[in-house]
Amino acid sequence: MEFLNKAERDYVKSHVERIAAKIRAARKAQNITQEKLAELTGASVSMVKSIEGSQRAPSLPMLFKILYVLDRQAKIW
Repeated sequence: MEFLNKAERDYVKSHVERIAAKIRAARKAQNITQEKLAELTGASVSMVKSIEGSQRAPSLPMLFKILYVLDRQAKIW
């Protein structure tokens, strides 16, 4: 993904990191492994690890799948 400037890149990065932290915290709070989350969402384990590690942002459909598994009422977002 290309950015117009550093401010835009930093803005996106901070939000990706925030989402990653919320996903990781919700998964751990429910004692779900990364492997199980991958299975429940149809993602690969490496994708889940990349999302939680802030190396990649989840696509919108993947984010909704994760929300469905971890927080169906979307209270933590």
